[in-house]
Formats: sequence, C-alpha cells, structure tokens
Amino acid sequence: MRAGARNIEGMGWRVGVSIISFFGMLISMVLWLFFYAGNYNVYQNIAIIVVIILAFIAIMGATWASFGMMQRGRWSRRA
Repeated sequence: MRAGARNIEGMGWRVGVSIISFFGMLISMVLWLFFYAGNYNVYQNIAIIVVIILAFIAIMGATWASFGMMQRGRWSRRA
C-alpha cells in the first residue's frame, strides 16, 4: 500500500455518516414541519429547526475532526 492511500483510510465511514446524517436532518425537518409544527408557535418551530441543524453540525464536527487531526501531520510535513 502506498503512503498516500494509507492516509485516506477512514474516509468511507465518514462519508457514509455525512450522507446519512444529512438526509436524516432533512427527513426530521420535513416530519416536524408537516406533522408536529401545528401545535407550536412560529418561534418554537424555528427553535426546533435550529436545534436540528445544530445537531447536524455537531455530528459533522465530531465525524470529521479526527480526520482533520490525522491530516494535520501530513500537511505540516509538506510545509
């Protein structure tokens, strides 16, 4: 295995988690807005949508932070 190919290990599951969480976020927003939003006022619905988006950002940050830290060493050796 080449050194460059070894550094890309772990991309598959990260891409998978990214795709699943993105579509999960979209599905949860649609379900919320179509089925549950009627019982709440506009500000509460906006707060729920913001929480869904923040949860998506947290999942993406946790998923990709470790990859970024692994790549830090690779980029610092190039510079």
